[in-house]
Amino acid sequence: MSSAISKPFFLSFFLLWLVCCTPQTVYNDPIDTKIKGLVFTGPAKGPLQEHMFSSMVEISSNFVALVPEATVYRQSLEVVHDFENQWFGEKKQAAIEGIGLARAKGLKVMLKPHLVIGWDMNGWNRPELDITDSLSRIKYSQSASEFIRQQENKVDSKSNWRGEFMTKALEDWSTFERGYEKFILDYARIADSLNVEIFCIGTELKRAALEKPDFWRSLIGKVKEIYSGPLTYAANWDSYDDIEFWDELEYIGVDAYFPLSQSREPEKEELKKSWNTHINSLTKLSSKFSKPIIFTEWGYENEDYVAAEPWVLGRFKNSENTTNNEAQVRAYESMFEQIWEEPWMKGVFVWRWAYYEGVSKNPTYSPRNKEASSVLKKWFEKD
Repeated sequence: MSSAISKPFFLSFFLLWLVCCTPQTVYNDPIDTKIKGLVFTGPAKGPLQEHMFSSMVEISSNFVALVPEATVYRQSLEVVHDFENQWFGEKKQAAIEGIGLARAKGLKVMLKPHLVIGWDMNGWNRPELDITDSLSRIKYSQSASEFIRQQENKVDSKSNWRGEFMTKALEDWSTFERGYEKFILDYARIADSLNVEIFCIGTELKRAALEKPDFWRSLIGKVKEIYSGPLTYAANWDSYDDIEFWDELEYIGVDAYFPLSQSREPEKEELKKSWNTHINSLTKLSSKFSKPIIFTEWGYENEDYVAAEPWVLGRFKNSENTTNNEAQVRAYESMFEQIWEEPWMKGVFVWRWAYYEGVSKNPTYSPRNKEASSVLKKWFEKD
């Protein structure tokens, strides 16, 4: 009988020792609150409206990520931003207005500049377009395609995803480097002058981040000469643990669109189980650099196959374009129940909060006015 008692006693003692004596990662964390954030890109035309931000407060959000955008032209590698006819929500004025409106509602801000790849169409002799005439639309499209076929492409990929961006010729990299640096430093000045809480130096630039780490270290140094707040970089979910410059930043950023299930309507427990593999690798990375992790983007559309390829805005296997609000809810709940209380988990920015008050008939990422917003409110009200 005595041995039967001693075994569980010894096991309990061992587990207590393990919990008490295992060294815990100590974080140097400049922000003293959990980040309960939403990503926001404004409308095509300004100005921004108060309701766009008051709706965030209603679900107990405390942070908003604003997303100014630049385009790198394939022909010249010129990086252009804040240009005429650009979508208003991506322009400098929208960022400034957004910071002011967020402040008025008690929201903190992350400024998160994005880069897209495109063609410079300024030399195109545009034909007249009658949007109501199908033949006119076809001719217009054919003319644009013919113009593009005649252009030199200095980008080493046909993909328009920023993660595939790299120059074909080594000597052309410096052209892009100067343009991107100017873009980022412009917004670093805004971030510093308006006391933005977090500045993100780049988003999902996978090849550029992995192949040009020295450029990023240099850029970080220049940003720090301008902006005194904490920095992060938003790495793609499939390459965050290969980034070499996390030691230079205050936060590890992950755009966390991890594929979790190929099922049409996955159960929450299946999704939670799938998170375990990612928890292990995220924990190791956080421990290696002694840095908290922010999900700088995370979210799902309200559709079938919700967690199969959550980064795809084009409906994975959902040819009928049908909505599924319950699937979005389960996907949200799985992350919060499995990840939210991990010690390294600094917080999340949900992609993305709609600027309009209605609900789209098609699948969209925005949880605004959907059942998923109740999940956010429940978890955001904690702590």
